[in-house]
Amino acid sequence: MPRIHWLEQIGITKNPFRDTIDPDLFYRTQQHEEVLTKICLGIEDCHATILLTGASGTGKTMLSQVALRSLDRLRFEPEFVLVYPGMGKGDLLGAILKELAADHIPRQTADKLALVQDKALDLHGKGKRLVVIIDEAHFLKADALHILRSLSNLETELEKLITVLLIGEESLRSRLNRPSYASIKGRIVFSLKLAPLSFADTIQYVKYRLLKCNLPVHTVEKEALNIVHQCTTGIPRAINRIMYLGLLESAATNGVMITPAIVQRVSQTAGINQWGKLRGYALKDLIRT
Repeated sequence: MPRIHWLEQIGITKNPFRDTIDPDLFYRTQQHEEVLTKICLGIEDCHATILLTGASGTGKTMLSQVALRSLDRLRFEPEFVLVYPGMGKGDLLGAILKELAADHIPRQTADKLALVQDKALDLHGKGKRLVVIIDEAHFLKADALHILRSLSNLETELEKLITVLLIGEESLRSRLNRPSYASIKGRIVFSLKLAPLSFADTIQYVKYRLLKCNLPVHTVEKEALNIVHQCTTGIPRAINRIMYLGLLESAATNGVMITPAIVQRVSQTAGINQWGKLRGYALKDLIRT
């Protein structure tokens, strides 16, 4: 017999808790609205550097993508750079130039910086402003962080040429508080922090995603929602993991309801503890045939 995918089995076409960035499933809390407003304001007002930090899994990348979707693409040119551990200044500038579709990337840092400036000036001449989103910025080496000061100095007589949105974990904020980074920190007008969801927002987050994917809110029992928040402390990535595994287990037993017992089982199996941290999960065959 053909295999029936679990989504089809419970009567939906989209996973409400998939581990991907999907702006259509973005749930806006008050803090998200405030952070989004300041990111967009910082870009609109031509600030050189904006900082966004938060614990792993709080949704920083998702938030940045939602912010980018709100930008007028006729006026802004957003480029996204994903940092890897130990990325230095040369590789960072090279990654920016690659996103800008540079025909040739110079070897020397000074030449790379000059080419970034040329690209930004070219965009400026077309009425567009370069916005560079640097994700996982806590992985940057010291020289890469310091090159951001040089990027912030690229300007015309009237305004900065580039806005850099730095996104990273709280360790990045701690680093920037050191005296050696004072000149960089001084260029940050908006220093934003994304906190985990409150208990009330966790409940609404789960319900919102269920409704967006055509599942009723009572799919999850009330006490099960309480346990979800207790286990994850409001970390969206951990919430998604528990809810996804919960839906799978529910589907495997020909049901749709997620009970407290199911949440407790999948949270223990997935290694999601009271701090919302994740370990590996050996997924069993939960798809019925």
